[in-house]
Amino acid sequence: MKNWTVATPAIYSSTLSLRLEGHEFQSQYDVQLIINETAQSLILCSAACNQNPSCRVFDYDSSSHRCRLFEADLTNGVIIAMTSQTSLVGSVIVSASLYASIYNQSCSACPENRYQICSSTMNMCQCPRNSYWNGSMCPLQLFENVTCSQIDACRSDLNLSCIINYYGEFTQCLACINLFTIFVYENLNTDEIFHFLIRLKCFDRQRSFR
Repeated sequence: MKNWTVATPAIYSSTLSLRLEGHEFQSQYDVQLIINETAQSLILCSAACNQNPSCRVFDYDSSSHRCRLFEADLTNGVIIAMTSQTSLVGSVIVSASLYASIYNQSCSACPENRYQICSSTMNMCQCPRNSYWNGSMCPLQLFENVTCSQIDACRSDLNLSCIINYYGEFTQCLACINLFTIFVYENLNTDEIFHFLIRLKCFDRQRSFR
């Protein structure tokens, strides 16, 4: 394994970790594949990943020139050995130092930044789509049935929520629907108060997003 830095002028820069030839990446869910295209060289494939802020893993086959970009990492995908020695895997190295001095700062701190974006509503640097702030960096949001520890840790675009148990503890990412919403009725004459709270029905669908 070796590291190298890829920089696209005036856009992004990232450090990649490259596996030796004879490996490819296998994502856990099809939705993690960003693009499957051809590239004439490993450098061009890695540059394509660098230019796409959602890309955290790519693999490249020098024989077929196949270049695949993934919004994934080794927590929700695996690197597998291949009989062919023409394919290799690259992953973007992320660390807290890439985020610490920028997160929640004014948008002037993150122009064209690969790891954080300017939130137009907050006018501050925030985590990109499908990632969340865990206190030190922006890991990718989690998929169904994965243990979660904060409210925004799950893939909301797939209708997943980090479920809280009866003890107020975060448990796992599940798909939920809203059965009814809050309604409060107060009769000031009789001091009667009726509270109807939000109730969520959650499903363990036992299937992947394919």
